[in-house]
Amino acid sequence: MQHYFTILILMLIPAGLMISCGDSSTSADPDLGSVEVQILTTGGDDNPPAFRVTVQGGGTKNVDANNTETFNNLEPGIYSVEISDIADHCTMSSENPQSFEITGSETLSVTFEINCIGILRNKIVFTRFENGAANLYKSDPNGENISQITDFGIGDYWKLAISPDGTKILFVSDGGGFTTSQIWVVNADGENLENLTSDPQRFHEFPSWSPDGSQIAYHSYVQGGEGDIFIMNADGSGKINVTNSTTGEWWPDWSPNGNTIAFHVIETGIPSYISTINVDGTSRSILLQGEETSFANPSWSPDGSKIAFRSNLESEISWEICVADADGSNGNCLTDLRDNEVTHRFPGWSPDGSQLVFDSNRDESLNSYDVFVINADGSGLKNITDDNESSSYFPDWSQLEE
Repeated sequence: MQHYFTILILMLIPAGLMISCGDSSTSADPDLGSVEVQILTTGGDDNPPAFRVTVQGGGTKNVDANNTETFNNLEPGIYSVEISDIADHCTMSSENPQSFEITGSETLSVTFEINCIGILRNKIVFTRFENGAANLYKSDPNGENISQITDFGIGDYWKLAISPDGTKILFVSDGGGFTTSQIWVVNADGENLENLTSDPQRFHEFPSWSPDGSQIAYHSYVQGGEGDIFIMNADGSGKINVTNSTTGEWWPDWSPNGNTIAFHVIETGIPSYISTINVDGTSRSILLQGEETSFANPSWSPDGSKIAFRSNLESEISWEICVADADGSNGNCLTDLRDNEVTHRFPGWSPDGSQLVFDSNRDESLNSYDVFVINADGSGLKNITDDNESSSYFPDWSQLEE
C-alpha cells in the first residue's frame, strides 16, 4: 500500500508543477512590469485575419484587429514588440517593430496602426441600374446585406470580374469620356478607379483574371471587326493578341490551373460554340459545338473539373444555364424554363463549386433582370435581388472563402 501511494504522489507532482507554470505565465506578478499591445485597423476590411504579436523575451500571441493583449511578468529592461502574419491586403501605418522600456512594476501601452483595404469574401458583386444610374453592388450569397460599392457616374457597367485575392473588381464601361468600351479596375471598397486600357480606337470587353491575379484575359476589337482574345498584365501593360484569327472570339474565362482560356466563338451562318486555347496561343480546339445548338459564356468550376455555360442544349428555344465536364462531355442544363422570351445568362461559381450565380429576366418584366443562385445539381433556385424598382445583372462570385 505504501508503494502505491508513493507512485501516486510521483504521478501528481509533475501535474502540479505544470499547473503552477501555466499560472505563472498568464497571471501578473505585482513586482514585474506589463505591456498592453493594441492593434487598430483602418480601411475597408472590417474583419481582417488576426495578427501575430511577439514581445522579445515576453512571448507571442495572436491578436484580433481592434483588440488589445497584455504581456505580463516583464523584468526591467528594454524590449522590442513586433507584428507579423500581416495579410497581403494590409499594410503597416505605424513603425514596426517598436521598442519600450520596463523600469519596474508598471503597465505600458504600445499601439500599432494597420490599414487593410476592402476585401470581398464569399460575396456576389453585380451591376444594378436604379434611378437612371448604374453602379456596382455587393450581396451575401443568400441575398442579405446588399450594399452599394461605387458611385462614379461614368456610364453603364458590364462583365464584372473579382480578383482572386478579393481586393479588386474589373468591369467594362464606355463612360469616363470614352465612346468605346474600356476595362476599368477599382478596389473592392470602391476606391482608386483606374482605366487599364485607355484606347479610344478599340473596344475592350469581358475581362477575366488569371488564377494568380497577375494577368487579365479580355476581348478586344476595332469598329467593324470581329475581335480577338488578348492578355495584358494586371496594370494594363504588355497587351498580347492570343487568338489572332478571322473569327470572333468572345467572353474569355481563365482555367483554374492557369494554362487554358475558354471562350465562345461567333461565326457567320453557324451557332456560337465554345473553344479553348493555351495562354501562349497554341493548341486551339473546340470544346462544345452543335449543328443547331448554341453555346456561350463559359465559366470553369473552381477545381477545373466542370465548365458552366449558357445554351439552348435541352430547351431548343431558350437560353438556359448548363454544365458539362471539363472535356465537354455529360452536358446537362440546370434551368429549363423553355420560354423563348426568357434568357438565363452569365454563369459563375461559388468558391466551393456547390452553387452557381447567373442573371435572368424570368421573374420580372422581360426588360428587367435579377441575380439568381442555384445549386450545382439544379435545385434550390433563389432570386437574391428580387426588386421591382431596379435591374440587376452581370454577377460575379468572389472566390475567397469567409
